[in-house]
Amino acid sequence: MPSLLSKRSAFAVDAIPVAQRAPSEVIRAQSIDWNVPVDAFLVDAARAGRRYAALVYGDRSGMNQDGMTIATPPLEYVEAKSGFKLMRSVSGEDYYVITSELNI
Repeated sequence: MPSLLSKRSAFAVDAIPVAQRAPSEVIRAQSIDWNVPVDAFLVDAARAGRRYAALVYGDRSGMNQDGMTIATPPLEYVEAKSGFKLMRSVSGEDYYVITSELNI
């Protein structure tokens, strides 16, 4: 008979919501040398003027959990690598990588 601990451990892994697991595109983007510290990776980014609403992963500030929807400050394009876009806040203090964009 399996112990309660082994059941709990197996359950805990399965209980992690899918939204909190980093998508493969984020893992690929994290492996790229961006030459700057990336503050967060954005998935399914929807542009609204110079800002984006997106799912966030790898937020260095620790304020946002993986899979949360956030709104960015105004951003400007820096460069593209391997199909991903490096963006910088207008203040120049923060960098984001857009891994995928929604066209709406």
